[in-house]
Amino acid sequence: MELIWILGLKPIAAYLALERLMADEKNPFEALQALMLENLEKVQGATQSYIDMVEKAMQGLPGANHERIADFKTYLERKVAANRDFLEKLLRAKDFQEALRIQVEYFQSQLKAVAEDASKISAQIFKGPTAA
Repeated sequence: MELIWILGLKPIAAYLALERLMADEKNPFEALQALMLENLEKVQGATQSYIDMVEKAMQGLPGANHERIADFKTYLERKVAANRDFLEKLLRAKDFQEALRIQVEYFQSQLKAVAEDASKISAQIFKGPTAA
């Protein structure tokens, strides 16, 4: 049931969509995979709208540092793109072994990204505040 809500569908709508896809597909796994990829596309649009809304709200704050806001938006978009790519690769995995390899690669890339982000943040902290 939780998976259905993650996919962004109400239980009845998810059931009907899956039933429709399964009737068209010979393999039920492919039907579920197609449904999840379709929903991934919908989530992408909603996520970008949310990021744009957050950017506008932050820019409306008094004394907002537009350069840092743009950097933060770029950071969020990079993270969202990485997560989306991971999910798409995972959904297209042919077997369990490929899915496991994709997960390990993603985990390693995220550890590397965290280390790079920590380095950038510490450099900004020690650099001191910049004029807004």
